[in-house]
Amino acid sequence: MSEAPEADPRQQIIDARKRSLAGCSNARHAIGLIVDRNSFTEYGLLAGHTTAVDDDGPSDGVVGGVCDIDGHPVVIAAHDRSVQDGTHSERNMRKLAKLITIAVSNRWPLVLFIEGDGSRSTDPRPAPPIVNYIRARWDVLEGLTEMSGWAPTVAVAVGETRDSHAAMTFLCDLTIATRDAEFASSINSAESLSADGAAARGDVDVVVEDVEEAVAATRRFLGYWHDDISDFAVSESVSSISQIVPENRRRAYDMRKVVTAFADKDSVFEVGGAWGESLITAFARVEGRSVGIFANQPLSPRAGAIDSAAADKASRFVEWCDAYALPLVSFVDNPGYMVGPDAEREGIARHHARPLSAIHHRTVPLYTVQLRKAYGLGPFAMSGYGASRNLPELRVAWPTVESGGMSLEGAAYLVKRKEIRGATDAVTARAIRDQYAEEMRDVASGVRAGRTFSFDDVILPEETRPLIASMLRRSHRVLPSVKAHHIDTR
Repeated sequence: MSEAPEADPRQQIIDARKRSLAGCSNARHAIGLIVDRNSFTEYGLLAGHTTAVDDDGPSDGVVGGVCDIDGHPVVIAAHDRSVQDGTHSERNMRKLAKLITIAVSNRWPLVLFIEGDGSRSTDPRPAPPIVNYIRARWDVLEGLTEMSGWAPTVAVAVGETRDSHAAMTFLCDLTIATRDAEFASSINSAESLSADGAAARGDVDVVVEDVEEAVAATRRFLGYWHDDISDFAVSESVSSISQIVPENRRRAYDMRKVVTAFADKDSVFEVGGAWGESLITAFARVEGRSVGIFANQPLSPRAGAIDSAAADKASRFVEWCDAYALPLVSFVDNPGYMVGPDAEREGIARHHARPLSAIHHRTVPLYTVQLRKAYGLGPFAMSGYGASRNLPELRVAWPTVESGGMSLEGAAYLVKRKEIRGATDAVTARAIRDQYAEEMRDVASGVRAGRTFSFDDVILPEETRPLIASMLRRSHRVLPSVKAHHIDTR
């Protein structure tokens, strides 16, 4: 009886990998949720922790390749926590570096599902391989930096994210975190930061409950990068937009209601909602056209005043939209920049210039709508000014606006300070202040500003969407053939 032929070692390795993949990992589950059916082409399936046939580390802990998402090409990778705790090795970092290179070369978006504790301490790295590992690790970080401002990058943190995993996360344009995600600077860090804590600091843009919600958020975000759509619906609240701003100028209101009423139905995707609360930043659509919206929030604890966090948030968002050729729409209602000892300790003197610079250097159209107040440098931070390059393509106001170098009440304290100081009691002092403010209200009104051509037009609230939609129809989105600039990190 003849002996059975010796098994081909190469086939043994392939069979071993296939057996190990019989149980679907969380990484493959996440990829399966987001990619179009039968569109995923995997890279490095056979790359293991070792070359042994019985190596139980499929894909060396990083599943990655190219795919289609909603019919568009995307590069995707996911860390597999079930393999060496999802840690980084010389091999899987080289794989990630290659995938990022493919994304850069083709200008395809990059989606990363990230979870792990940084470098793999058990990785056998004698002299030459450790050099390769360091080079591969640098290639990954450098590649993500190269992607910034060239094509969208999305990081989805789905668990503990430390060391180089955290670095990768925060180099991406959009950071999404599941509720159970945690962040730390190194594997030895005694304390970690929760997803909500990271969002409150501006490290995370969107917090979701689970991977399914993260996939839905990623799909929505990528949709703004791709082609405009022709199938859209008007928000049901558009007819009530004129009722959102109270008649009482001292009453706050929720600017999110204005943004929702203005944009297409269910098209608003807010980013960074948990920090810099004085400012709202969101991607949206207007008649199917992708736009970026940034707006002051009168309902915030600082009544829409621009503090250091809001200044940083505005400047990064303007850079973000400018890099990807998305027109900008701003809704203005702020008392100016935040002042005082707390603001100074937060660095407002340094941070306040950032949105001014970003708006000046933008190349995309900016359409700005002033709803109510704008004092001091507040309007400059939201719309630019003057007749130079930073001039908004359209600057309109609602009839409820009031503008000036400072608030009317603040001006009263300067102009009427003798009378106010000489008042017999606080009630009389306030009455003197309020009387002067009321007298000056006509000077600062929208009609007077329109007559002096401080605005291109003074319009009714219900005219806002049709007017800006008509401007958008006349402009065409054209991505620059070379990268204009990167997007500032957080």
